[in-house]
Amino acid sequence: MRIIRRVIPALAAAALLAAAPAVSAPQDADTGHKFEKAVGYYTECKNASREEFQQIKPYLKAFTDAELMAGTVNDPEKFFKLMEVVNDPRTLHVMMSCATEPVMWNTWMKGATDFGKMMSAATKLMNPAGLMKWMMAPMNPKIWQSMMKHLEGQRLQRWGTAATNPAFYKPLTNFFDVDWYAPRLAWFVDAASYSPLLNMFKGVTRGLGEASAEKKTETK
Repeated sequence: MRIIRRVIPALAAAALLAAAPAVSAPQDADTGHKFEKAVGYYTECKNASREEFQQIKPYLKAFTDAELMAGTVNDPEKFFKLMEVVNDPRTLHVMMSCATEPVMWNTWMKGATDFGKMMSAATKLMNPAGLMKWMMAPMNPKIWQSMMKHLEGQRLQRWGTAATNPAFYKPLTNFFDVDWYAPRLAWFVDAASYSPLLNMFKGVTRGLGEASAEKKTETK
């Protein structure tokens, strides 16, 4: 009887993990990440338009969701495509700017304290099918094509243009702006900012308590 009682929850957990990608897929939409500030940061750069940002937005979502990033890292074609998108001064400007925004910290805090999401991410990261693709990656022409795009003249020209654009350095120069610190300090002192972390600890404590109670019941 004890064996059955332990096996059934394990099988249920395995079923939930298997269903996790299907359940979480709709959340990859813009419902959780509006990207309003990201668009503004992107268009600060020279020759950067809102339309161009829409083209790279699907790739940037990987930096806001552990499941998406794990699936990207597990697939060499997706990973090298992401690196191709990141190797652009406009993309880096957006990423560095958004990394200092409290709204981004909230997203990371919620994702990192979501046990189901992190377990699903770990499962996707270790997907054997993806590991096999990495073994065959040196023979995949799509990956070599993606790597060669880093040497394109247009890309190098963008870096030269960015070097002369003061807006490109704003993620660094913002540190000298006193007003820049106010909303960020407010986030650090706001107890609500840490509620996902506290909820995670409460869940762990509750789980340990239930397990302890069950063990005591079995020993009676």
